Amino acid sequence: MNDLLPYFDRTIAESKKKHEGEQLKAPAAEDKLRRKKNPQAAEALGSHIGPTGADDVKTPGQNQQPFMKFVLFSRREERQRRQEEKQARDEAVQERKRVLEAERQARVEELLMRRKEQEARTEQQRQEKEKAREDAAPRKSQMHSGFTLLLYVPSEEIERSVWLLSSAAQQEAMEELQKKIQMKHDESSRRHMEQIEQRKEKAAELSSGRHANTDYAPKLTPYERKKQCSLCGVVITSEVHLFSHTKGKRHQQAVRDSSSIQGRELSDEEVEHLSLKKYIVDIVTDSSVSSESMKDGEERQKARKKAKKLRARMNSRAKEYETSMEAKTQVPDSPYKAKLQRLVKDLLKQLQGQDSGQWANNKVSGLDRTLGEISRILEKQNNADQVAFQVGGGLSALEQILQVITAASTPTAVPRIPLKSLCAAVNTYYLACSCCPLNCSYVLFSNKIALLMDLLLHQLTLYVPDEDKSIFGRSVNKQVFEGLTTGLLQTIATILGSLWPHISESADKAPTSHDSSGRSSCTGPPLSSADPVVTLETGEGLRKMVSSDCYVVNMGLIDKLYGCFLSVQGPVDEHPKMSAFLQQASALLHSMCKLCFVVTGRAPSIFDNKRQDPTGLTALLQSTDLVGVVHTLYCILLHSFLPESASQSQEPYGPGVIQVALQGIRFLNSFALLDLSAFQSVLGAEGLSLAFRHIISSLLWYCSQHSSEELLHEVIICVGYFTVNHPDNQVIVQSGRQPSVLQKLCQLPFQYFSHPRLIRVLFPSLISACYNNSQNKVILQQEMSCVLLATFIQDCAANEKESENKTKQAVSQPLDYCELSNRFPRDQWDSALQFFLKRQEE
Repeated sequence: MNDLLPYFDRTIAESKKKHEGEQLKAPAAEDKLRRKKNPQAAEALGSHIGPTGADDVKTPGQNQQPFMKFVLFSRREERQRRQEEKQARDEAVQERKRVLEAERQARVEELLMRRKEQEARTEQQRQEKEKAREDAAPRKSQMHSGFTLLLYVPSEEIERSVWLLSSAAQQEAMEELQKKIQMKHDESSRRHMEQIEQRKEKAAELSSGRHANTDYAPKLTPYERKKQCSLCGVVITSEVHLFSHTKGKRHQQAVRDSSSIQGRELSDEEVEHLSLKKYIVDIVTDSSVSSESMKDGEERQKARKKAKKLRARMNSRAKEYETSMEAKTQVPDSPYKAKLQRLVKDLLKQLQGQDSGQWANNKVSGLDRTLGEISRILEKQNNADQVAFQVGGGLSALEQILQVITAASTPTAVPRIPLKSLCAAVNTYYLACSCCPLNCSYVLFSNKIALLMDLLLHQLTLYVPDEDKSIFGRSVNKQVFEGLTTGLLQTIATILGSLWPHISESADKAPTSHDSSGRSSCTGPPLSSADPVVTLETGEGLRKMVSSDCYVVNMGLIDKLYGCFLSVQGPVDEHPKMSAFLQQASALLHSMCKLCFVVTGRAPSIFDNKRQDPTGLTALLQSTDLVGVVHTLYCILLHSFLPESASQSQEPYGPGVIQVALQGIRFLNSFALLDLSAFQSVLGAEGLSLAFRHIISSLLWYCSQHSSEELLHEVIICVGYFTVNHPDNQVIVQSGRQPSVLQKLCQLPFQYFSHPRLIRVLFPSLISACYNNSQNKVILQQEMSCVLLATFIQDCAANEKESENKTKQAVSQPLDYCELSNRFPRDQWDSALQFFLKRQEE
């Protein structure tokens, strides 16, 4: 490599001069080479040309001279280019070396700096240890001298000194340990607060804006720590309540009034972001909880005292009824009269032959066998057999069996009779009263209904503890959903529902009810004075019903059911016992509302606000947000997704869930009949309006995909009661995810716009949802003509006059809430007719 350096060090001029010299020598060299290869031809050529023509003849090398110049020039340029590229590469390499060297020097300096700092820290620590050692040296020397002196000190003094020294050392060690524990506790608290802040931010992000544009349904689960809107002073209890409040017009207007950006109005996104970041805060301490809990405790004490007085009054009236009925009671002829009497005697013998201990297995088997035979007879639902069983003392025998329940004082206590046998006894009681108004009225007038309610309350008290309203339903024992409690609910609901069936269900003329197995059973004709059992006056019957409703309200049964409904936080498709319990509890509330509707002496029009509720049921249902039924329906219907987003092959709800929804909507409709304004105010509130809209929308979607006419009719009627003469609720049914509730009503099958029976169900709800609301009317006109509603109003007005005479002649007519007069105020029919014809005339 070193030998070639002189070659590369030559300049371009020297190279050019050398090449020109080589080019001048090239012809002679070629001629010499030619002569050397072929001497004879060269001599002949030389003799032919002669000495004088040598300059005129050109050799082949001379002919190629221009081409060779070009080739040499090209080669020189190529070598020059390569030399420049090599020089550039060398410079780049040198530059890279300089950069790497600078980086290396920087790292070396940094390492040296760190080493110096480490050495300084080490030195500082060494000095601190040395100082500590020096400080401890006098103490150690003192201890050493002390130990030396111990040789000359009595043993008692030695023991005392050792104890003092050990106590001082332990105290010092304990103080050091407490310091370390406190430091760890502070660090853990700091990390915990950081995690809480992160969760708050994440929750705020998840709660902002996603519900309106995605398939996610906000949760109705109560917050562990309640929130509050510092701007509006509203306490927020759940995610649904948060979303409903931040989307409300009043809150958004308050945020816009209190904040502005450079004089312009805030957008909806800015209002929502500002609300979550600034105005929605956690409630650190709730001072009102203690005072409210004390107030609730006092009210419960007063209610219990009132319930005791009512129970005593009911017992005295029951004795009078029993005395008056002893002479009039006759055992009706029935196919199984003798067998039923024999079976009742067997039950009484089995009860008399038992002591206070556990029943033996053979006795339990005999009891189950007897109850099974009675149940198989009563399942035929022959009223003669049912009355014969009651007259023969069957219900009294069943009461003695069921009173075993009251002996259990804890959830883990084992009853004297197995739970399976008790459930069979409750089922027998239910079969004796199902479809038998005579037995149901007997249970009411003889006050046997109070014993059933006491047994139900005892079961609920075991598993539903008394809690503060802020945490109500969180500690409910899931054993409450077992079959015994469900059977008691079913029996009481059947008895109350059969007493006065003056309200027809949905669009059917004959009221029907459904038991837990799904079979339908008639509730029987309405009571009349011709019935042999109803011997007391109508006023006495109404007083008994009022007393029963008052007793249920004051005994605390509704509060226990409220806790059970709030304890449901998820789907119940895989929990048939829980769904059966919820279904029967909703049916009981539905029956109580129907009964209260009769005993309050309401006017024929449900829109009459001049009324009083002596039972107190309306106020109790309103204070408990309808006993948490809306909460339960929301949790079981929208537990993880909006059903509209599910695939077509996916079955969103099971039969049990649909039955719970049916009974729940029926209860809502019966409460609307009882107190329409309270119904609209409860469901239209911020905390429940969004949940109610989601429930109705989901059920309408389900009914559009599956055949469920009974549920669909209840939902349609419920929407009508929710919106009639209520502008705010009318806005709710046209808001939210598209298609809205109003659009889904307008998109029902064609039969609901053509068949007279189905028109009676749908059109009153459409009239209630759109009357005096131009936006809803525009949405309605996109799907149908308003002339159809106007024509329906005209037809109802024409048919009303014809039906007045028939109604006057009838003794008792069931209330059909599919009629327009029971769905929309009669005095507003003319104005509604003009409203729906107005655009057509224009």
